[in-house]
Amino acid sequence: MSDIPRATSPYASTNSGGDDKTKLYVGIGAAVIVIVLGVVAVLLSGGGGSGNNASKKGTGAYAATHAEREQAPITVTGTPLPEYPQSQTVLVPTDQDPAVGQTPPKLEGVSFDGSEVTIDPADGRAKVIIFLAHWCPHCQAEVPRLQSWIGGGNQPKDVDIYAVSTAVSSDRVNYPPSKWIAREDFAPPVLLDGADSPASKAFALPGFPYFVALNSDGTVAQRGSGEVPIEQFEQVVKALKR
Repeated sequence: MSDIPRATSPYASTNSGGDDKTKLYVGIGAAVIVIVLGVVAVLLSGGGGSGNNASKKGTGAYAATHAEREQAPITVTGTPLPEYPQSQTVLVPTDQDPAVGQTPPKLEGVSFDGSEVTIDPADGRAKVIIFLAHWCPHCQAEVPRLQSWIGGGNQPKDVDIYAVSTAVSSDRVNYPPSKWIAREDFAPPVLLDGADSPASKAFALPGFPYFVALNSDGTVAQRGSGEVPIEQFEQVVKALKR
């Protein structure tokens, strides 16, 4: 994340002489105006720093802040992806993954607040789908890195990013997932998987976190499982066909 821009001090260029007091008063007045405008801007934006996404409808953080549920029924339409191949790398080489070039199922359901979330390979948009489990330490490490990347303005406008919250268990750590997503101020929409994880099964989830990148024609471009370094994630995004 970049540093917050700092306003130039109103006293930086004050000269000595008979008009010092006048210039000081003007400087103080300018400083007060800057502070007031800053406060107003923060209030209008719904908060500062890490709380921005919680005020934006459609984000995972907003839905998590208004959570009514942690799991929900989901509709899966289409042919499941083939089994994830064994790989020595986090990202499976495209020439070793039978899913590359195939179209995954369409997922329809809701987020934490009951708002509808649809992940449709046929919508003409390139996208990355990330499957997360609240109790997974690798997911807990990946989410803030990904959010920092998104918050830094790195997500292309023609690429969507979705998360699927799955494998929810009330007796495991970091429950409920909505609290976690809200705490991380996570921007991507979050689709809730069902109790039996039908979305995860349809996408042949091998472990957590799980990444599935789709070209704009809806076909799988690449898959990965585990903590993906942000540089590699960015390369996958840039390589997507739009």
